[in-house]
Amino acid sequence: MRVWVNRLSSLLSVIAGIVLLIMMVLTFSDIVLRFVGRPIVGVYEVVAFLGALVTGFALPRASQMKAQVYVDLLIDKLGPRPRRILRIITRILVFCMFLIAAWYFILMGKKFIDTRSVTLSLRLPFYPVVFGLAISSLAQCLVSVAEIFYDQGGEK
Repeated sequence: MRVWVNRLSSLLSVIAGIVLLIMMVLTFSDIVLRFVGRPIVGVYEVVAFLGALVTGFALPRASQMKAQVYVDLLIDKLGPRPRRILRIITRILVFCMFLIAAWYFILMGKKFIDTRSVTLSLRLPFYPVVFGLAISSLAQCLVSVAEIFYDQGGEK
């Protein structure tokens, strides 16, 4: 399971990097074309969508690498066993939170499909981005479960 979760989070991270590169190219192109008087229509909408995907897809890998803020004021004063128990509890809470988020993203995506919700200028549908965030939330759930069983020290 650990190898599979690592591959999934790495794949999502690579996709996040590619999407970030696309965002940069779009933004740069829009800036250059604005000087010529030909801005890209709807670039704001596309960049907003892509930004949500970058954030969501980068999250599982960042969590695996322990790139989040670590508050050590209380945790480092605990012994090894209470520290391990606290880490398991927090990972269970993270699992539950992202499972709920994924569920609501799926419900939201279905609602966007049913109502045919689209952006104003480009008429892009919202649901692909929302389903992408649901996938990243489920990947974060898998990372949390893997950390419960395979994370020995839990340190950076």
